[in-house]
Amino acid sequence: MSLATTLLVIGIHREELAFGDAVAAGLDRRRFDVLRIPEGLSGRHPRPDQRFHFDTLHRALYLQLLPHIQTRHVRVIDLHTGLDPHGPCADIYSRDAARLAESLAKAGGLQPAPRLISLLPADGVTSAETVIPPEIWRNPHFLYVGVEIYLPETGAGRLIDQNYARALVTKL
Repeated sequence: MSLATTLLVIGIHREELAFGDAVAAGLDRRRFDVLRIPEGLSGRHPRPDQRFHFDTLHRALYLQLLPHIQTRHVRVIDLHTGLDPHGPCADIYSRDAARLAESLAKAGGLQPAPRLISLLPADGVTSAETVIPPEIWRNPHFLYVGVEIYLPETGAGRLIDQNYARALVTKL
């Protein structure tokens, strides 16, 4: 039985699974449990006539995470990818961006520094809305951390991209 306090979730969007697998392969499994979702949703934005169906499936998939999050998991890291020709770089979404900023500062800088985005409105911190259910991102029993790693191209990413993602999730 693992004693890891962090759960890394990979594959919510099926196009991101190859990158998630590559990142997870290099993590210390004593520190990280990995929840691999082999049949995730498409990460493509739905057409307006598909929005309700997509949002319903998205919510249902996220709510299915709850039974997998054990009482020992104090942090859930939800790994995603985006595209940026200048990558790797990252955005971090959480209800407690200030605490994550402290963790990153204590652990030493990461270049390029990730952008921290609060899921709760806060003074001086960029905030955002999310379609992720509040039962996940606002859960008082664990800290939800959404990590979007921007890659120059889709797929598993380059070794530098994978190492950047590993360094980031390890510092959180």
